Amino acid sequence: MNVTAKRLPGRPRSEASHQAIVQATLELLLEGGYRALTMEQVRARAGVGKATIYRRWQSKEELVATVIEHLHSDLQAPDTGTLAGDYEELGRSVIGGAAKVGMTTFMPRLLAETVDNAELHAIFYANLVAPRRAVMRTVLERAVARGELRGDVDLELVTDMLVGPAFYRILITAGDVAQLFAPRELLDALLNGVAPRQ
Repeated sequence: MNVTAKRLPGRPRSEASHQAIVQATLELLLEGGYRALTMEQVRARAGVGKATIYRRWQSKEELVATVIEHLHSDLQAPDTGTLAGDYEELGRSVIGGAAKVGMTTFMPRLLAETVDNAELHAIFYANLVAPRRAVMRTVLERAVARGELRGDVDLELVTDMLVGPAFYRILITAGDVAQLFAPRELLDALLNGVAPRQ
């Protein structure tokens, strides 16, 4: 994984410290998962003092929530004027961002750890799943407003049908984004069905 900035010796500035801690936490989560993560590991990897971490985060749970939230800080609902264009652009953005930070490995690992950890599940859902679903809902609501989708369509169901196959492919291909379906192909299968065309 590429680290965005070289860490210099000495005491980093506040913003530099924050970024170093976030980066270190993400690297450690990718390497060993949530259960293995400790605040001491983060401190050592980030090159900061313990007080620097605890001034910002009181617990590992709070720190991980910040890191997960950081992964979608620049994700926005595109507005190309069509559902197909919006979905394709959103897919490009999500896949590109995921590849850069190694999230295709991170997400399945973290999701597996949420199975018997209600607190981690809440962190994962609130800070990663919910924001992405909100962006998709915005895209679908615009499509309804343009008349591309029925007004009575269940947007939660449509979201699952559009997002689910991509996540499933990530799981069964061990995170190989090259094997994901093309967004337009997936959207066409959903909107037009898979029965033979007359």
